[in-house]
Amino acid sequence: MKFHRNSPHEEESDKDGDKRMVNKQGRRGRYKVRWRWWRPTLTPNEPFTSSPSPSPQRSSLNPEYSGSSVNILSDGGSSQSEEDYQIKHSLSLIKAPLSPDDYSDSGISLSDSIEPGTKLEPRLAMPYIGAEAEGNRPSWRNIRPASIVQFPRPCVNLDKEFKIRTVHFTVPLEHHKPSGRQINIHAELVYDTHERDRFDSWVPACRASPILVFLCGGPGDKNPHDRSPALNRMLIEKGYVVLYADYRGTGQSSKIDSATVKAYNDTGDFAGAAGYLSLFRQDNIVRDLEAVRLCLEEHLYPFSSTNGNGGDGLKWTLMGQSYGGWVALTYLSFLPGSLAEVYLTAGLAPVTIGSPDEVYEALYSGIRRSNQRYYQRYPEDEVLVREVYNTLLSRGAAYELPDGSKRKLTAQTFLTLGRKFIGGDSGLEAVHDFVGQLHGQLVRNNALVPSQEVLKEFSKLEGFKLHSRPLYGVLHEAIYCNNGDTASEWSAQRVGKRHQEYNGWLQGKHAAEGQRLYFSGEMVLPCLMPEEFRYANDLVASKADWEPLYDLNQLKANTVPVRAMAYQDDLAVDFELSKRTVEAVKGCVMVVGKSGWNHGSLRNNTDEVIRMLF
Repeated sequence: MKFHRNSPHEEESDKDGDKRMVNKQGRRGRYKVRWRWWRPTLTPNEPFTSSPSPSPQRSSLNPEYSGSSVNILSDGGSSQSEEDYQIKHSLSLIKAPLSPDDYSDSGISLSDSIEPGTKLEPRLAMPYIGAEAEGNRPSWRNIRPASIVQFPRPCVNLDKEFKIRTVHFTVPLEHHKPSGRQINIHAELVYDTHERDRFDSWVPACRASPILVFLCGGPGDKNPHDRSPALNRMLIEKGYVVLYADYRGTGQSSKIDSATVKAYNDTGDFAGAAGYLSLFRQDNIVRDLEAVRLCLEEHLYPFSSTNGNGGDGLKWTLMGQSYGGWVALTYLSFLPGSLAEVYLTAGLAPVTIGSPDEVYEALYSGIRRSNQRYYQRYPEDEVLVREVYNTLLSRGAAYELPDGSKRKLTAQTFLTLGRKFIGGDSGLEAVHDFVGQLHGQLVRNNALVPSQEVLKEFSKLEGFKLHSRPLYGVLHEAIYCNNGDTASEWSAQRVGKRHQEYNGWLQGKHAAEGQRLYFSGEMVLPCLMPEEFRYANDLVASKADWEPLYDLNQLKANTVPVRAMAYQDDLAVDFELSKRTVEAVKGCVMVVGKSGWNHGSLRNNTDEVIRMLF
């Protein structure tokens, strides 16, 4: 074995077979060295270039070197205790938060505890051993720790039930280009109010409890800590510190909005816009979260490799709601060693599909059943819906909504209101009430334009809100592209045209007398997209060379505990496809929600869902 430094260390194996370097003179020695083992498969004579500092190369001539990362912590010549270090570091966080310039390229942020001149390698993400051999891209092993640009600081917490601290990280836009463009990731830590903070530091609380990362739905949604106080309370009672992070492109992280693509559009560089937008799927979200994990690991456990989970280093517990489950299963596919356990609610991503068309065939089947229930409950609406649609189409109507979003009420967007059916009976009733109001004004009273009140009501009911979360529209079909040779090509639109209830209105044709029109559901159609995103979105829809999102071989060999709540009447995540995913993930346990529960039951029935899931 070759070392980076000449020091009196020897090799031993722990009970799990992991090899460590142990100081022959005891733990009070000047240096502490930890070797974290993983075995990337590189071609013969290929240099291992994951560190900016000089390091050995793995090749056929040097098979012993396996890309281990070395963390050397100097105590400055004294036997500084872990508690002394923690107090010193806590004070530095409060009195003198470091700037980005205080962080070296090594990714280590403990500069006050490192002997000058010591060369360090950053901790690197550790993919499962077969990752490269399976033909996946090498970027999974090149993830470096994020940089903290603003240390955790208190948030205003009016309900006094828990403490919240915000922290800002920077990560590369493209993780295989660590010195390239950087983006911000905004995160919030939530923990028990009774947790004692020495010197008002966040570190003791996070070290005392496992960290649960809550992964929200989307794509394109922000992830605030205060969306569900009841959820926070229950997770904290179970002993977790909860981490909320706004995914890249959303919330208070580096956000994508109309201004983002305007610069591309102004120069006609639609391909550039499409290329940029394509970097915001769940694969890169996982890389961001892994970079954050590596960063926190360095701050929380600088003296020991044992964390609250009893594992080697910091391991996340993931809880994914809806699209958050997509993120979690990508994490589980490529970086399972970073995870302690996974919980999913309405988040069993369809990992076994060959193309997005399979998803939309299933979703159209579900929304057709909801339309049938709608017309059984409100049979008079069959005529009202048809007359409203034909009136809007005949007028060429495009009534702009009064909220300044540039969204419009048109014949086609009117028929996208079936997304409200995801909420169950209350959604059916809301759409029925609106149909009656709109029909009364446009058809019965022959008004030229709907009233402001009716347009405001449509604004509330139209749940896509792509003006404020455009990534939801841009990537809604791309999150189902897993094979590396499949383009979505506006799958929802194409699949809908195969069904007579949708074919006519999707093509902009008038409805014939006696024809029943069905509302669409969890489908992003071209008519919904903000104008400034349409050119780039067409190119994203035609992109076929996507990076794989899941590895079925790894999921079949999974050893991380997974429990997933699924709902039989879920109109956003098909139940049958969910069952196929459970079969594909070894050790995954499905918990079926109660009758009448739906996609949003985590928010509506928080206590019961958590009790059943955990």
